[in-house]
Amino acid sequence: MITGFAGAASAADLPERSWTKAPPLVAPAFNWSGLYAGVNVGGGWYDGGNITTGSNVTSLVAPDNIVRIPVSNNNQSGVTAGGLLGYNYQLDRIILGVEADFNSADLKSSRGGSTTAVFDVGRFGGRGGGGGRFTTVTGNYNFQTASKIDWFGTVRGRIGFVPAERLLIYGTGGLAYGEVKTHIANSEVFSNGVSRLWLGDNSDVRVGWTVGGGLEYAFTNNWTLRGEYLYVDLGSSGVTATFQGADPLQSQIRYNASRENRFSVAHAALSYKF
Repeated sequence: MITGFAGAASAADLPERSWTKAPPLVAPAFNWSGLYAGVNVGGGWYDGGNITTGSNVTSLVAPDNIVRIPVSNNNQSGVTAGGLLGYNYQLDRIILGVEADFNSADLKSSRGGSTTAVFDVGRFGGRGGGGGRFTTVTGNYNFQTASKIDWFGTVRGRIGFVPAERLLIYGTGGLAYGEVKTHIANSEVFSNGVSRLWLGDNSDVRVGWTVGGGLEYAFTNNWTLRGEYLYVDLGSSGVTATFQGADPLQSQIRYNASRENRFSVAHAALSYKF
């Protein structure tokens, strides 16, 4: 009796066992720092920069023999697509980065027009030597100049703000470069069979600047999707058309054109963060 009672009393005096709940599993905070690479696709369009055309014809031909051609401008939008490589560094909610991209493009801007003129040329003696007459000739005049961008690239800095863990709002700007092809053609075709043609072509790599901004979202720890706008200025390009023939007077005539190569790009990009 005494032993059993003592054993029960000892068990009752033992402290209650405590239980500690394990902390919940929390995913690590997303961090934008690191190297990334991706692809982009979108559209581009010329912004209507100045096109200047001219000629020295007024210094070589009498004003009454000069035909004025009314011209109009046409800007053609096109698809852009390319690849990109960059690096981000995160400081709290601020993102600092650098990025380079290279893109194919199909952007074109042109100015041109055509007109028809009827005038009298030549003076011929009449039958039997009496009197004279003019011959009426109709002339068709066509003028066309165009600038085309087949590819361009940029090297840019980026600075952004993270309002939410996986959302980035940023501005960007830096160097831009691209190949600009410029063409000019002026033709004259007459009803008496005479025709004249001036042609000029130029292609060079222009260097300029770009500025823009975008919104990027990390939908996984490695993949991000963005929308971005860039304004690109590659400066001016020019071309001169020369006469395609041997006529001494026509060979002195030159037609020239200069174009400001400014365009906009809006695209989406998918990137993988390493």
